[in-house]
Amino acid sequence: MLKRRKELLPEQAACMSRLAQQRLVATKLFAVARSLALYSPIYNEVDTSDIFLMARRREKQVYYPRVAGEHLHFVPISSAGQLVPGAFGVLEPAADLKTSQQVPDLILIPGVAFDRCGHRLGYGRGFYDRYLACCSDNAVRVGFSYSFQLRNALPADAHDQSLDVLVTDAETITWRSVLPGLT
Repeated sequence: MLKRRKELLPEQAACMSRLAQQRLVATKLFAVARSLALYSPIYNEVDTSDIFLMARRREKQVYYPRVAGEHLHFVPISSAGQLVPGAFGVLEPAADLKTSQQVPDLILIPGVAFDRCGHRLGYGRGFYDRYLACCSDNAVRVGFSYSFQLRNALPADAHDQSLDVLVTDAETITWRSVLPGLT
């Protein structure tokens, strides 16, 4: 899956990223969320920059993760200029920005692969699983990927955290009804 994603031509990745972002922004879930957590894409993951711009235009609070040891901490930012290379070379909020104890309404979660049961395969470090295990069930967990990353089933362990929704460039799948008329 990583190889296939890496082999995407820049124009393919940009087009599919745009479609996935448009699909998310068109949901009622995005419309009613007051805050959301995004991620800085690596290894040709689906881009989130259009979502960031739309969220800021609609005066939503936007958070990005910062790695601290074995944990993710979400930090509110107001401009992309507040992101700097951090752990693993991923753009994350600068060290002088304070972590928030607030749990975002909506958390976009990247991954290597996703399945039709709400499971996600990450990079194996467990950062998102640890965070999601401790955060409120009120936070909507949204997998965000290209449609080719979707499989019928993936292996899942007891500590793996399930998703509520998956948004791709081609479809939106909802497992847990988080809002009436979500999509």
